[in-house]
Amino acid sequence: MQWEEVRQAYPEKWVVLEAIESYSQDNIRVVKDMAVLDCFDDSMQALRRHAELHKQKPDREFYFFHTSRENLDIHEKKWTGLRKV
Repeated sequence: MQWEEVRQAYPEKWVVLEAIESYSQDNIRVVKDMAVLDCFDDSMQALRRHAELHKQKPDREFYFFHTSRENLDIHEKKWTGLRKV
């Protein structure tokens, strides 16, 4: 699905998405194709579901957004320093 299709199918909802086809351009993540994994009325439920999915499958690309957003503005952050292993 594309974002406009998601917005029409799930109006005024929080959706948890998986990026199926995406790429980076000028520090912006562009998601061309996505799958809706879950939808919620409450942002905290969407956040918890996103965290759960990310913990289970950290190598996959998950997001959560409210469908009132016209565009997906996903800015990439560059991580510096050390992380726990």
